[in-house]
Amino acid sequence: MREIIAMHGWAGDSHQWSNWEKVFKSFDWEWQTAERGYKDIIPQTPKWNNNSKQVELKRVAICHSLGSHLLDKHVLYSATHVVLINSFSRFIPSSKENRPIQLALNRMMNAINTPKESAMLRKFHIKAYQPNYIDVKSTESNLLPLSDLGRLRLKKDLTLLMNSDSLPIGLNTYSKVLIINSEQDHIIANQSKVKLAEDLINHLEAEPKIINLKDEGHSITKIKNIKKIKHWLEFDHAQNMVLPS
Repeated sequence: MREIIAMHGWAGDSHQWSNWEKVFKSFDWEWQTAERGYKDIIPQTPKWNNNSKQVELKRVAICHSLGSHLLDKHVLYSATHVVLINSFSRFIPSSKENRPIQLALNRMMNAINTPKESAMLRKFHIKAYQPNYIDVKSTESNLLPLSDLGRLRLKKDLTLLMNSDSLPIGLNTYSKVLIINSEQDHIIANQSKVKLAEDLINHLEAEPKIINLKDEGHSITKIKNIKKIKHWLEFDHAQNMVLPS
């Protein structure tokens, strides 16, 4: 059995996985999306469907950016494979890159629940998709307003992002991990990506695999790159495995 649970990042939603779901379902993968519920979308915390004692089993957690820190720790622990897309262990670098990033995050936090909120989120989404174009005005999920409860989650999760300094809780040392880094990512500093790789090497039994994408930004949009990730899971480096009980 092969199944996936996908978790979006900060200010995202489950709609961002629509192309991913089509690609994987067309090759008989089971697919579920987690939903944080920032907007008027019901929050979802899916669980794995298949028995952990099955011999040929892949339970894959695909996490975008902050998503690995938002995913249910029990789901993450039981994943045989984890795909980290432009993710991090510590978001704010401990270097000279620190100050401008800290200031930008503070401005974003201060804009929530003010007249500047919509403009801040629109700017964030456009920056996340660069260098690829996104027509925010015609993208339905980006037009959905924040719910009152969702706004509280947005602030709470931004605080989580700002204070992050370690790997996500629940990551199993026996999971096989694929790191996806976009070379034109305008959201996460390169030092944060280097630290993620270092932390994973120290944590995991098997060294993580890294794939660098030259033609993508923070958000992965191209079908060919989605298929590249699927190929890794099916053929290249991801053998069937069951985690120790």
